[in-house]
Amino acid sequence: MVNEVFILRHGIRLDIDDKAYFRHYLKRKDDVPLSSRGIIQAEETGEFLKDQHVTHIFSSPFFRTLQTAQAVASKLNLPINVEYGFMEMLNPNWFPADPELLTKKEALSVFPNINPDYESFVQPEYPETDYEGVVLHRVKKALDEIILRYDGTILIVGHGASTESAAKALMLPGSLEGFDGKMCALNKYVRENGKWTFAYCTTDHLSAESILN
Repeated sequence: MVNEVFILRHGIRLDIDDKAYFRHYLKRKDDVPLSSRGIIQAEETGEFLKDQHVTHIFSSPFFRTLQTAQAVASKLNLPINVEYGFMEMLNPNWFPADPELLTKKEALSVFPNINPDYESFVQPEYPETDYEGVVLHRVKKALDEIILRYDGTILIVGHGASTESAAKALMLPGSLEGFDGKMCALNKYVRENGKWTFAYCTTDHLSAESILN
């Protein structure tokens, strides 16, 4: 059974650093990748986690989360389990339609550490308009299954809504005390005597101050 959880939001997005032209580069307009700053953040996070005994990595299927997870996985020599339960909130104000993401075959060609045999515990349905009732529920469902079925220390790579939901799911009735939602901030939780406690949050592994956007 899992006894330690790291919760990590992806690195800085391209649309934050390149507001004028980022859509020109995109094959899928709703699947924004990391900026160069975000890539550096992901690499630095991987370096920090080399000594943290992570045993399993779970990532949202969006490109930016897979980029972040791949940077970590390559340094830890671990597979990436693509879990749709940790994907971005499918808010119709953000996505006018169900966002088009990489297929499994496409993802494997770009991110070599993806585990092709992993089957997601959750498949969200578009649209999602209720954060507490829908997003928190599906994140908790995925997290509960993973904690039960896996061992050791896991890393979850998600988004603003899904990382916050993961923290709330662990700390029911939903405390976010100490949690940092900045991009590539690492939040660690530890199970002691059957109860999850917040251990720490750090951005000290990052060479530049991160952002909350």
